[in-house]
Amino acid sequence: MNILNRNSTTINIATFWENYQLSKYNFEPPYQRPSEVWSKSKQSFLIDTVLKNFPMPPIFLHQHIDASTGKTMYDVIDGKQRLGAILAFIKNQITTPENFNSDGFGDDRLDGIFFKDLELNGISDWKKVFWRYELTIEYIDTDQIDIVNNIFDRLNRNGEPLTRQELRNAKYHDTKLYKLIKDLSTVDAFKPFFNKIQLNRLEHHEIIGELFLALFKGSVLTGDNQDTIDREYENCETSPIFLQEIDSLSDKFKQICERFKSLGLDYEALKIDGLSHLYALWYLSYLLEDKGIDIENIHEKLVKFYSEYKQLHATTEMKIYKASMSSNTKSKSSRVKRINSLLKHLGVGFDI
Repeated sequence: MNILNRNSTTINIATFWENYQLSKYNFEPPYQRPSEVWSKSKQSFLIDTVLKNFPMPPIFLHQHIDASTGKTMYDVIDGKQRLGAILAFIKNQITTPENFNSDGFGDDRLDGIFFKDLELNGISDWKKVFWRYELTIEYIDTDQIDIVNNIFDRLNRNGEPLTRQELRNAKYHDTKLYKLIKDLSTVDAFKPFFNKIQLNRLEHHEIIGELFLALFKGSVLTGDNQDTIDREYENCETSPIFLQEIDSLSDKFKQICERFKSLGLDYEALKIDGLSHLYALWYLSYLLEDKGIDIENIHEKLVKFYSEYKQLHATTEMKIYKASMSSNTKSKSSRVKRINSLLKHLGVGFDI
């Protein structure tokens, strides 16, 4: 019987890190195809998985043992991006998700923090959890490279299923609506928010589409019901009003973006470069632009809000905003709560 020799085991992240420092891993074997590095949000989600001790798929390694020295090396067959995310976190290149505490398994003290922050009093036990996380490893032991190539092909032949936005792109890509969404996605004001998302999975088109639909409908729309979003695309595309007003809608959207850009916030420094914050601040800008309202010192007021909304002395509005980031962040109610919190903090005198 001729079958593949393989061995399944587990190692903790501490052992992986130790081996990495000894240069035992080759992340670029010849059969590895060039691939886009995971977005920061996807890497952070992997860290979320680790810290909550959720399972992840096994890592496949091709083991090489030098017969004369006994030194062992490992080619990474599958799991390169997962191991890369773990290393990026250890090296303080990425943070935990901003909504780490959203599913009941987390701790809001770990929202959006770096690995080095795990040294802080009260949360140091989480660092032990991280180091002790068990990675499932499949060791492939063969000298025949064609067998390794075969394994790599089998593991990667079936790609990830299409997202709903990728399906929308397939259906609407040649329509006026989708062409407009792609054009609006290039507006400079959005660049700080697109560093942490998967552009290759069209996440930027998804959020811009939702913002444009909010403008077209004149109201906050849900983002957590994909069927509802699909219906809005269909309704917009077949609407005579949309076809008549597409140019003016495009101009108005870009004017709102200028108002949004004028807020002058350092989103990364304030740790608000996630899409939920983008929606709230863009819609705030839409309301101010639509009603012709100028707020004195709006930059300073917003910096104060985002610098303090997670603190113990946070105001009621800040606490409501923070709570809306804990779960169902894309729901209409959560989006409305964030926008109204900002309006009250700015003393605008109305809500939505």
